[in-house]
Amino acid sequence: MTDIWRVSGARAAAEAGDELTAAMESLVTAFQPIVDLSTGGVIAHEALTRGPAGSLARPEQLFERARVEGRLAELDELCRIRALEATLAAGDDGPSTLFLNVEPDGIPVGPPPPEAQEFAARGGRLVMEFTERALTADPARVQWFATRLRHVGIAVALDDVGSHPSSLALMPFLRPEVVKLDQRLIQDPHDDAAARIATAVFAYAEQNDAIVLAEGIETAEHERTARALGATLGQGWYYGRPGLLGPDPRRILPVSAPLARAPEGPTRRSPFATVSRSRPMRHGGLSEVSLAAELLERRALTAEGPTVTLATVGPGGVPSGARADRYVRAGAETSLVALLGAGPEPLPGVRGADLGGGDPLRAEWDVIVVGPHVSAALVARETFGGEYQYAVVYERDLVLELARSLMSRTVPAPGAAMPGN
Repeated sequence: MTDIWRVSGARAAAEAGDELTAAMESLVTAFQPIVDLSTGGVIAHEALTRGPAGSLARPEQLFERARVEGRLAELDELCRIRALEATLAAGDDGPSTLFLNVEPDGIPVGPPPPEAQEFAARGGRLVMEFTERALTADPARVQWFATRLRHVGIAVALDDVGSHPSSLALMPFLRPEVVKLDQRLIQDPHDDAAARIATAVFAYAEQNDAIVLAEGIETAEHERTARALGATLGQGWYYGRPGLLGPDPRRILPVSAPLARAPEGPTRRSPFATVSRSRPMRHGGLSEVSLAAELLERRALTAEGPTVTLATVGPGGVPSGARADRYVRAGAETSLVALLGAGPEPLPGVRGADLGGGDPLRAEWDVIVVGPHVSAALVARETFGGEYQYAVVYERDLVLELARSLMSRTVPAPGAAMPGN
């Protein structure tokens, strides 16, 4: 059986003298403390990979070379294994909670490796960090992987929240247990954008019992800002630069309760089937349902904050005319737009996917809009004589369930590439 972090098909080695291979054999793992802002105690560490001195010393250079040479997954898994090995070797001086980064291109399959199992057996807790870029590159795969992680007790963090508006709209799909505020919000909080981001993040945290961690804390003022914004954990040079593990009098053990939430994968029921189980359905003609769809499509463009729009092509196939214009505009102006049932990219800037012959979505017309300040869905199915059964729902938990079902069917962005950790 393949290890979760032993990627199938990875190159075992390269030619002797290869610069990338030499760098991978000399990786250094540094650990940066994560502190409880109320006590100053160190409760976790993030593992950060560095290459040896030279042209591949910086992680972005190292990961870009691996991507160019087709070895990104190999490098990504090696970074995680080295971090776990160093943590285990440190014994009682090692972190009890360890944050690890994962590249979307290197998402693996199978059970956790022996190092992760040994860490868990010692009472350690793992948190896997994703970036907003990972979500937009391949949201279905990241959503699937997060569910698999939670099945084995590993929690999920969303990194750099606030560096790009898309992260706010995509948070409900990943459902992270930890939200890491980008350092820009902590170091320059006095603008309207920071206020909107902070409000959206803490609304999510309150609704989902998530932890907010502030990055980039370098001064006492930054720490006060983080606390004022509502963060409970902090990370940055103010508490220590990345380095080797060793005794730290600030280290405290976190609560023993598991960090990972109960796994909740996307339902394979179609949106229409889900809604019709609990809600009365209306009856109307094509023009009536078309207007309901148009109103939601326009809502995606007028909502405050970033949005995600997920839809099926509907009875007319790939949109044309004014409807096509709305989707193209949303693809350019919002976080993500996916139109299922018409191939990988049915319109410029619009994600898509083909639907299998037995997929119930082929018989539905669904339009779902999700954002920090909006949640709405239309589900419709033609009955006979041009009549439709349909419903428009606004209950956020239900809308998110429907949206995850559609998101699980989307395909990766063409040519998407992410920087390394």
